[in-house]
Amino acid sequence: MMPILGIVIAKNIDGLILGRNMDIECSFGEKFVFTPENYSIKYKCEREDKCHFAIYGTGAVMDDYPLYAEAVNQQGLFVAALNFVGNAYYSPVKEGSVNLAPYELVLKVLSVCKTVKEAKALLENVCLIDIPFKESVPLSQLHFFIADKDESIVFEATENGNSIYKNPVGVLTNNPEFSYHLNNLSSYNHLKNQPLPPTFDGIKPYSLGLSAYGLPGDFSSSSRFVRASYLSALSSWESKIPQMLHILNNVAVPKGAVIDNGKEHYTLYSVCADVNAQIYYYRTYNSLDTKIIDASRFDRTDNRLAIIPFV
Repeated sequence: MMPILGIVIAKNIDGLILGRNMDIECSFGEKFVFTPENYSIKYKCEREDKCHFAIYGTGAVMDDYPLYAEAVNQQGLFVAALNFVGNAYYSPVKEGSVNLAPYELVLKVLSVCKTVKEAKALLENVCLIDIPFKESVPLSQLHFFIADKDESIVFEATENGNSIYKNPVGVLTNNPEFSYHLNNLSSYNHLKNQPLPPTFDGIKPYSLGLSAYGLPGDFSSSSRFVRASYLSALSSWESKIPQMLHILNNVAVPKGAVIDNGKEHYTLYSVCADVNAQIYYYRTYNSLDTKIIDASRFDRTDNRLAIIPFV
């Protein structure tokens, strides 16, 4: 699979509100995918799940199999996969563990878990294995964000073993490791959204917003982690989805701003989900119009994927 980049934000405002930017160099066949309860989910090493929670989110579909970048289940649990290049480590099959290929983890957690607490119990015995979807689809190096209305965690598999981190800010970007992002965030504890008082014999600040002076504005994963954490913590959330879209816009990557090996990395799409209402919102790079999908209208008891291509 292509690298899955970007940023993800979870916020509890009378229920879970989710947001995610996908930053990548080109389309990967992204679409809205609804996986009903009776769609048989097969795994490389584990027994298939013939009956499970319904799941919906964004991903590609190959050979009638959903490859989710981010998704939420009918219980209100959310999982997203993000880029972790240079840090992710996948092992051979380990006897006695729950052996999952990285692209299977989103599906497995959302199939059987209702809460972050249940997901954490499952992840404590998970071994991410070095088996691709198929030969022509190499594995992406990933770490994972899991959230419900009460809490969020980060799951990472490195050469030092698996780590499950409590996520107090409800934000995740790409590599380096999550522990670095939290330590780096502490350097910005002085940032505020209130006016600065006069200083130096009563000289008044020349502009509003100076209390956030030093808030990083570049497109690195660490800077966007800080920016998203600041905005999520100090923003007014009266408007919920519009506010989430504004924050996602603030950490989005326009074409031409980041170029690697001659390729432009940009925010291909932004998605938001109101978990209580089961409403899914998305925007694509070439249109600021917000499209709306009502996930509650799909038949949860079906055995076939429901697919809506992004416009």
